[in-house]
Amino acid sequence: MSEIRLQPIAPDNAPALDAAFALYRDSIELSEQRPEHIFRGLIHRPDYRFLGARLDEELVGIAVSWAPPDADFWLFEYAAVSERLRGNNIGANLFFASRMMAGQERTALVEVDAFTGEELQARRLAFYRRLGCRRLAGLDYILPLDAFGKPPPMWLLALTSVSDEPSVSVFQIENWLRAIYAGAYTKALDDPRLATMIDPLSDDVGLVGI
Repeated sequence: MSEIRLQPIAPDNAPALDAAFALYRDSIELSEQRPEHIFRGLIHRPDYRFLGARLDEELVGIAVSWAPPDADFWLFEYAAVSERLRGNNIGANLFFASRMMAGQERTALVEVDAFTGEELQARRLAFYRRLGCRRLAGLDYILPLDAFGKPPPMWLLALTSVSDEPSVSVFQIENWLRAIYAGAYTKALDDPRLATMIDPLSDDVGLVGI
């Protein structure tokens, strides 16, 4: 197999954005997707990063990240790899390249389906476990999207710059959640889903295995 090349997708590269959306549409659970025009609009925002993986001239993987300036975290929002090439470390390379772009000193956050016994969920969690991510214990994450139905129960994973950090303060998590809701999803800061997530948490939220 030829070498996989990782490179940012430029906002004016219409063919690459078309291919990126096709991968996104075919790989991401529908209820977790943004409408097409909103997805395409993200590439024009300075706080978003679109990274592509190419095999020869074909786009075979994408990663979409939200990296707000001057924040202590970034959000690995979407990742998709062509089905025939999964298992070739393309997803892992996209994650770590995205982390380098965002800044390795920042905490990486990942929205992921909670485990309810399904094989696909188990495989996805195993992927993030290999990358070093851990779950924020007790946080029942609510993805603030509803264009295509209600998203499934979700978790929020974290990869901190200190690998053995045992916990995160609830105040830090509240700041992250409020920033994600307002900045990435343009939701109001009084959105009741924020309180639903935050109120049950203890003062220190453990980082646990997945």
